[in-house]
Amino acid sequence: MSYDNVGLLLGDPSSPVSKILVCLDVTEKIVDEAVSKKCELIVSHHPLIFNKISSINPTDEQGRIIYKMIRNNIALITAHTNLDAALDGVSFVLANNLGLDDLQFLEKKYNISRKISLTTDYDDTEAVLKLLNYYSADEAHFYEVDGRKEGQKNFEAIIDEHNVGQLHKTLEKEGLLKKGSFQVMEMSTPTNNFGMGVLGYYPDEGIAMDEFLYLVCRALDVPTLRYSGGAKRIRKVAVCGGSGVYLKKAAIQAGADALVTADIKYHDFFIEKPDFLLVDAGHYESEFPVVEAIRKELSEAFEHISVDATENVTNPMKIYVTDFEK
Repeated sequence: MSYDNVGLLLGDPSSPVSKILVCLDVTEKIVDEAVSKKCELIVSHHPLIFNKISSINPTDEQGRIIYKMIRNNIALITAHTNLDAALDGVSFVLANNLGLDDLQFLEKKYNISRKISLTTDYDDTEAVLKLLNYYSADEAHFYEVDGRKEGQKNFEAIIDEHNVGQLHKTLEKEGLLKKGSFQVMEMSTPTNNFGMGVLGYYPDEGIAMDEFLYLVCRALDVPTLRYSGGAKRIRKVAVCGGSGVYLKKAAIQAGADALVTADIKYHDFFIEKPDFLLVDAGHYESEFPVVEAIRKELSEAFEHISVDATENVTNPMKIYVTDFEK
């Protein structure tokens, strides 16, 4: 998202990495854990640096964290709203933890797909296709160009907007670009690779509401939930890890029996539709499952690198439960 700050936020991109620590939030305890485990890289979901900063010194918490990371040569990569919107991202992980099937994006209105066209007489067709497929959302293809110099081929692929610049640089570096040979066209249809929220299903007639609420508590390891509304049976479920109540209307329009998200304000708990359950499972609680998903993904992608999920709970919110009875 345009307001967000993601990617390499701290560190030298050329520095070697042998051990990674994955977390939701970057706190002083997280940095101390990274130091003790001799990690050269932290991968977080929430950005440590969100707004512009004018100074870095150990007189405030953010300054102390950055200062300590620099002194210990620890880099930071953040995947925030890009991970929220990604296929198999935060909400998909939440939906999987809740045991939902047939997962799909709840909201797919992000028109970021671009069609690229490359005309070249480069001999190695397979090399060009391999390069395009690396950046492509769909399978790249080519055809012979009629009426032009012999041997010229036109390659086409559908890629996501944020990959266009990097692809252009790579094509230029490989000598595949000539004047007027590379075109980028906006697509009229939204991409299938990005969206917000997820829809999923329980089999057959679904499950009873009390059973569903218990399942959410058990899956996210929480003792309490805030909720409003209700439905006798829960079959179609919308989820959005983190702050996702803005998707309430989309969930209702999609025919969902329930929406599980977090950070719901008082007035948002009012339900305009009968037989609809709105659940606030907590921001940290609904997003934390993605930490293990990231750890597993990185471990499989980089087998020579050790990847740990943090042992620290960074949730700043506490719940007090009393046995007081009126």
